[in-house]
Amino acid sequence: MSASHYREFLSTAVAPGIRLFALPTDRFKTVRVRVFLCDALRPVDATRNSLLAYVLRAGSQQYPSRRDLARACEDLYGASVSVGVTRFGDVQALAASAEFPADRFLPKGSDELHGVLDLLSGMILRPALEPAGTGSTLRAETVTQEKDQLRNELQGMRDEKPAWAAWLASQRIYAGTPGAIAEQGRIEDLPAIDGPALLARHQLLLRNARMFAFVTGPVDPEKGLAALAKHLALPRGKRQTLPLAKPLAARKTVSRGRVREKTEQTHLISAWSGAPLYGTPAFAPMLFADGIFGGFSFSRLFKIVRETHGLAYAVSSHFGRSRGVMIAQAAVDPGKADQAAKLIRSEFARLAKGGFTAEEFSACRDSLIEARRSAWDSPSARVMDCMLQATMGFKQTPEQQLKAIRAVKPAQVMAVLKKLKPHTEFRYGT
Repeated sequence: MSASHYREFLSTAVAPGIRLFALPTDRFKTVRVRVFLCDALRPVDATRNSLLAYVLRAGSQQYPSRRDLARACEDLYGASVSVGVTRFGDVQALAASAEFPADRFLPKGSDELHGVLDLLSGMILRPALEPAGTGSTLRAETVTQEKDQLRNELQGMRDEKPAWAAWLASQRIYAGTPGAIAEQGRIEDLPAIDGPALLARHQLLLRNARMFAFVTGPVDPEKGLAALAKHLALPRGKRQTLPLAKPLAARKTVSRGRVREKTEQTHLISAWSGAPLYGTPAFAPMLFADGIFGGFSFSRLFKIVRETHGLAYAVSSHFGRSRGVMIAQAAVDPGKADQAAKLIRSEFARLAKGGFTAEEFSACRDSLIEARRSAWDSPSARVMDCMLQATMGFKQTPEQQLKAIRAVKPAQVMAVLKKLKPHTEFRYGT
């Protein structure tokens, strides 16, 4: 098998649209496998993919029940396996994962990688079907049970008020784009999905979705790639091109909305468009702009809104790097919501016009470097960053990213701040 370096990974493309990665490290005692089947994020498919993940993790042809899967994991020295969904910009991925002890910590002759991959690939590729003679379809009982589980999960999202407020705001911020699609799907789509439809969706993903598979940890990289290729053999053929992320379009006037509901705190969400996308030259300066405004504990929002004026229980900002948007969120006393919203607005305007101190710039640079170094200590963080880059169509090593952060000048940060324009203001709560 021919392999080459892709960022910090050893990698090979075994077929069009199918790429495998290995990252060896002896810093951990466990080996981790991540498999992503990537598809364009679409409303109805998002719900089907989410439900499919629930069904796949409930059993396979070889291990038809959760109990059977649990016993198989016990036989593999306590391995763990799971299937879910995640998103990368405008791409949704069916994401399967496994974690298990490295062979050097097990009895001599152990070969857990192949055993775990056989278990995980069975869940992904060979789901449990109805008994022979009843038709080729996923088990109706499992589909019904997992529908209920997904429905409960989606209903339960309303109980996490900050996250629910952020989701309601995102529907308004990204209206008309894939950003407004729920990653976990929608309750109203569930009644129309049955076993045959879900199996058809599964087969379509295996034929058309782009696959990225990773093995990281104490493992020989070439053996890891060979094992992935052996156990994750998908149908050959041309696979779909993934949609590239698009920046959030500016608005002529700020969109303001509100959802009233009895809550202990009022949640304020403000969005600014015009930020650069991940991988573009202005990306590193934008990290500074977000960090100084609300990304760290020394930021303007934390010091002014929370500490100086005492208007927020929690306040911060984050940079949507696959959307080109900066979003600030605050949880405030309902009686102080107007004052807090006005202060957040004015603090951004003051920063964009008046700039920042040398101390703020230096503290942000140090914090960004430390945050990146800490993230790179995690193989999982490296995998997710590699995935986001791959789906966005560029490749940049961690070292290149750190170099770009160190090279940023204050004038570059001011340039990106001046390009940010108010886009959406949303309020949720009493």
